[in-house]
Amino acid sequence: MSEAWKFAVEALSAWGVRDRLEDVCLCLSEVAANALVHASPPRFGFRARLTISGPMVRLEVHDQGAGRPHRKHPSLDDTSGRGLLLVDELSDEWGVDDHPGNGKTVWLTFKITSPGPRTPKRQL
Repeated sequence: MSEAWKFAVEALSAWGVRDRLEDVCLCLSEVAANALVHASPPRFGFRARLTISGPMVRLEVHDQGAGRPHRKHPSLDDTSGRGLLLVDELSDEWGVDDHPGNGKTVWLTFKITSPGPRTPKRQL
């Protein structure tokens, strides 16, 4: 996960985005972890992409798993199951695009106040 976090920090910093940096990084970490845990073998792994357009950053995480993420309602004693609750709170909007036979892409958007970049796309 540290590579994904570093990727997001470098991209957002290069774009001058500071106001939502922690939100984007934490959401990337949560969605990428879900991709690694729940994607079907033997195609473990994920691809992440960040794009910026005007006052909006879009994060996409693609994996080969067929299942869709769903919110859980963990008890206070549960040690997992809070990732999508964090995504709900920290992103402005999120959803899932299915790619039959080729997995899915979980996408999230974040409204920003920072100026846009010269290079609008980064991929991990």
